[in-house]
Amino acid sequence: MPKNTKATRKVKKARQEIELHYLKRNNYRSFHVDGVFGGITPRGNIYMELFLERGPTPKKTIHQVNDDGLLGKEVSREGKTGLIREIEAGLILDLATAEIVNDWLAKKIKTLKTAISAGENK
Repeated sequence: MPKNTKATRKVKKARQEIELHYLKRNNYRSFHVDGVFGGITPRGNIYMELFLERGPTPKKTIHQVNDDGLLGKEVSREGKTGLIREIEAGLILDLATAEIVNDWLAKKIKTLKTAISAGENK
């Protein structure tokens, strides 16, 4: 249940239950997240960029060709070295929303740790 904000208090006074519908936008995607980077915006919000960490994709590789005509061992490659942090999404949260997300995430972490220590992984 979300934190007791002004909006949720008004809903509680008006009714005992409310039906929420979740709709996925046409550009909805799932992201693998390896890390986060960000900070506080000049307007006092939290800005976070979620990234995927991976090795660089080469611009070009050169391979031997086996006697049977199949692709053989890689001889050389051209491209970047190091790691790539591919930024998947940037999120801006006000303090109240950040606290709701923090609480939700803390509960999910606790549930996962409990499942792992019990030998489950759900």
